[in-house]
Amino acid sequence: MSANEKKLADFILENASLIRDYSSQQIAAAVGVSQSSVVKFSQKIGYKGFTDLKLAIHESVVKQESNVAVLAGKRAAGGANVPLKDQLLQAKTEALSGATDLNDEKSLGAAAAAIEAANHTQLVGSGSAYTVARDAAWRIQRLGKAVIAEGDAELQLSGVATLGKGDCLFIISTLGQSAHLVQLSKRASKGGATVISLTDQGANPVAALADIRLFSVSRGDSLNAPDVVAATSQRHVIDLVFYTMALGENAGLFAKDDAAEISRAR
Repeated sequence: MSANEKKLADFILENASLIRDYSSQQIAAAVGVSQSSVVKFSQKIGYKGFTDLKLAIHESVVKQESNVAVLAGKRAAGGANVPLKDQLLQAKTEALSGATDLNDEKSLGAAAAAIEAANHTQLVGSGSAYTVARDAAWRIQRLGKAVIAEGDAELQLSGVATLGKGDCLFIISTLGQSAHLVQLSKRASKGGATVISLTDQGANPVAALADIRLFSVSRGDSLNAPDVVAATSQRHVIDLVFYTMALGENAGLFAKDDAAEISRAR
């Protein structure tokens, strides 16, 4: 690392629990480097930019704090074995907490506004995420929106081929690495549709191609049950988007800033 990169690394390690509240400009000013140095540093260690880096750091901090609490509880129980039901509860709690922390109101509002404004929305989920996409489509349909969710790859492709300006593609994927999902995202973007991604917070091509990025947790430290953790986290993010939409429906309006944010993203 260069001298400036070492300064950035030291500052981040010393202030990990506070990094989520920093912008790239603020951390640059605090360390005494340029904003571009912060972005380049983030990219050098494998992230798309500073936002992706600080989200990953924040999730790590949240998990560490949760682990401390779990270990403290085990010690208080005198070393007794923790029942499976309690382990599962803890894993789900971590998934809910992580998903809540990873998604700010601005991103949730932008996703809700995009679906609300869309003529047609197609939800796509890979693997076990398809059930999350299917349930999400059913719930959003209850708000009177034109939404579909297909599980077959060919039907997904043919559906995305019909999306254009004023439509929306919502991709749900644990890791966001699927070549098929990347193809869908590129085709939707080429047609002018707004692309929303819901993936793990790590750098991945599906999120990189999306106009609006939401994040879920795919790993749990208290229980080795990745499918349970990922599904719980993804459903919680969908709940947040759904109820943001439902509140907007009840109020009869959506924030103009959200629509403007989508236009800038496009």
